[in-house]
Amino acid sequence: MTQDTLLCEPAQLDWSQPGGPRASDYGDVYFSVEDGLEETREVFLRACNLPESWDGKSAFVVGELGFGTGLNAVALWQLWREQGNSAGWLHFVSIEKHPLSRAQAEKAFEAWPQLAELTRQLLAQWPSRLKGPHRLVFPDDRFTITVFHDEAEQALEQMHAQMDCWFLDGFAPAKNEAMWSQAVLNHLGRLSRPGARVGTFTVAGFVRRGLAEAGFEVSKQPGFGRKRERLQAIYPGTPETASVSRPDICIRGAGIAGASLARAFRMRGCGVRILDPNGVGKGASSAPAGLLTPRLEKADRPHVRATLAAFEFARRLYSPMPAYHSTGVRRLPGNEKDASRFPELAMLMGEDYCWADGALDMRSSGWFHPRQIVDSLVGDVSVETEGEAEAGEVVVSATGPAFDLQGDIAASSGRVGVFASYADHQPLSWGGYLVPAGAGRIVLGATHVKGWDAGQDEAEIRAFHTTLENLRPEIAQSIDPDPLSSWSGCRASTPDRLPVVGAVGEGEYVLSALGSRGFAHAPLLAEQLASQICGEPWALERQGVEAFEPQRFAKRRARRQA
Repeated sequence: MTQDTLLCEPAQLDWSQPGGPRASDYGDVYFSVEDGLEETREVFLRACNLPESWDGKSAFVVGELGFGTGLNAVALWQLWREQGNSAGWLHFVSIEKHPLSRAQAEKAFEAWPQLAELTRQLLAQWPSRLKGPHRLVFPDDRFTITVFHDEAEQALEQMHAQMDCWFLDGFAPAKNEAMWSQAVLNHLGRLSRPGARVGTFTVAGFVRRGLAEAGFEVSKQPGFGRKRERLQAIYPGTPETASVSRPDICIRGAGIAGASLARAFRMRGCGVRILDPNGVGKGASSAPAGLLTPRLEKADRPHVRATLAAFEFARRLYSPMPAYHSTGVRRLPGNEKDASRFPELAMLMGEDYCWADGALDMRSSGWFHPRQIVDSLVGDVSVETEGEAEAGEVVVSATGPAFDLQGDIAASSGRVGVFASYADHQPLSWGGYLVPAGAGRIVLGATHVKGWDAGQDEAEIRAFHTTLENLRPEIAQSIDPDPLSSWSGCRASTPDRLPVVGAVGEGEYVLSALGSRGFAHAPLLAEQLASQICGEPWALERQGVEAFEPQRFAKRRARRQA
């Protein structure tokens, strides 16, 4: 991973010739100028024996090199809709080094109005250019897309998946050698199930030899359009017919972590129930209003990729909900260090971030009503205030600081004030924060106190307004300095300020230590944990999962003592 930018270089498209876009920097087309959709169906879908290959399987995984416009994904999706398994899931795992913008993809999709219903859904979740994996979920069709934005070899190294077939759709080997290297092809073998098929347009000799060296049985087949031949490769062995795991799940905790887990497992068809003596959406998930903002860190590291991906996933999930308001959030520098690093962060993080008028404008952020979000995610899952896990259930603890992890999860309490406001305001953060709460109210906060007790110091609540007067007096004058009420809750955090996600014993898992960003991080981390437990492709990079594993603190102590 490099340290200079958090973004992939964008696609450079040339639209000057008929038949669709060309990659200016590679001198190649994204799809056949004769009929790109029919090329996809012939070279990839039929070559991989679809739909017959997914018959009888409760999950089917397709890997791809070269996401491009997303045409292959949409064509596969359409076939799955028409001839997929009624109770199965389809996973599409792809790689793209130079992501297209949403506008570029939308223009390319204009050539296929027959795909409009599906392309609209894909464009609504179109990922940003941030490096690392982006998980897109379409639960109504039991379809998941995971796009890794990175070099092919680096992305494959970080994948945890077993593919039933591959679409090799990078630019021609002569123009993009890195995507067809032996190291890349060896990863294809490592990530393939027995019987996995490979479809590709090329017949280049070194690709044939490379696939053979990676363990595939290779043959030539009739090509499409002007191409007389194409390759087909099959990984040795009999295709597996065993079903993926759909265990019964018992979730402890009905806050944002438990609610996110309930959604992820219920969506997969698992039996799910929640145990929480306080009911739904209490504790730290019951605040009067909350901000959805990313964790800001100026480095391309595994945990940074993971937390940014989590923010993006949460934003896409919440955006259609009435409880979420995509207003943007302005981040004020809290000190001189912030004032110098925020402009650099804006350059590293893309067009949704802008340094202007002394603040970092985070345009893709927003604010929300926490309890409404939690209720929506829990849905119709049973929530019990009494009871214990039953034999055979997989238990996932999402109880925040109540979970005992050898002292590595600590409680941090906080209090906010609710004030009357006589004007509408965009959300602000500066270390503290200002959040609209609806009905002429503003939330200002928050304190940070070690332990479970946030205290009852009213002077601290009034101090929020005083701080705002010093930072933005023009805003403070429209807010009553006397609070209407206050609210307190307890966060869970770790020494490295990162979440805890993963197995803690046989049939026991944890999702905890989300700090003050539970609503930003919980949905994707729940999706990742559900993928692990159900034996599906992971939503995060392998190193990202390692950064959050529950045993990391114990391992560090052991290394220090060795």
